[in-house]
Amino acid sequence: MTLLLLFSCKHKETKENEKLGSSNSQQIDLFDSNDNCTYVGYVNKYYFQKTNEFYIELYSKRTDINFDKISKLTDSIIYKDDENVRRRIPLSIASKEFDFSGIRELTLFDGKQNELTKAHFIRVEFLEGSINSYITAVYQADSPARVNKAVYCIGNLTESLTKANYTEFSDSAMTRDIMNKLNLTYTLNLESKHYRESINKPTFSVINMDSTAQIIERLKSGYNCIYKSSEREQIFDLVFIPLMRNSKPILLIKSVVPDTDVDWNSLLVYDGTTYKPTESQRIKN
Repeated sequence: MTLLLLFSCKHKETKENEKLGSSNSQQIDLFDSNDNCTYVGYVNKYYFQKTNEFYIELYSKRTDINFDKISKLTDSIIYKDDENVRRRIPLSIASKEFDFSGIRELTLFDGKQNELTKAHFIRVEFLEGSINSYITAVYQADSPARVNKAVYCIGNLTESLTKANYTEFSDSAMTRDIMNKLNLTYTLNLESKHYRESINKPTFSVINMDSTAQIIERLKSGYNCIYKSSEREQIFDLVFIPLMRNSKPILLIKSVVPDTDVDWNSLLVYDGTTYKPTESQRIKN
């Protein structure tokens, strides 16, 4: 009887080790040890659930995502209420479908560019909400209490930060001056936000006109358009990231298609003339 029990325990332990080894093998496959990409994105908390976990949105390796197909490939439910469901996606499937470059470890920052804590990958999930659905990578932070202050994160951070605190302010006179000097016109809607690091530094302005958006830089010589939307877009949030390209900070923005529920995030990098969105919110190291 004792021998049978020992054999049973040993057999169970072997199976658990095999399962653990398989999981670790899958996780290693998700991340490239020679990764040369840095990811920048918003830190998303679960508004409907109190948890120490948070998530970032994943990009598909394909041109589009079939959410119905993905939902059928999930293997367990992490959380469910009347409006939201979190379903786990097996790593063997996720590794083939989604981009994991630059997101093995994340560094979290608050809105003033202060580093808060590090965070580590836990699992991949399909987050199904009442309005939108997302494929997410889920993380836990070394200091969970600091996640509440987090605004954005940087993955695979390998370069020095250039910290600069920009303050948002309203100035209707500046908005009118920009519209007049650049001959900008609108029909129904005009919204503006202005950002300044200090009095002597250039000012950045987000101008939303009807269904287009522009980012305007004010220099001593006048105004210059450094970003113009190429599709229907309004920018409703902008974060200055403490990483520089061509002497200007990288920008993280949230955009929406006017009068719809369609929204997305973009990472903008200055190429010497204008700001342009990067692919999958990544920059090359």
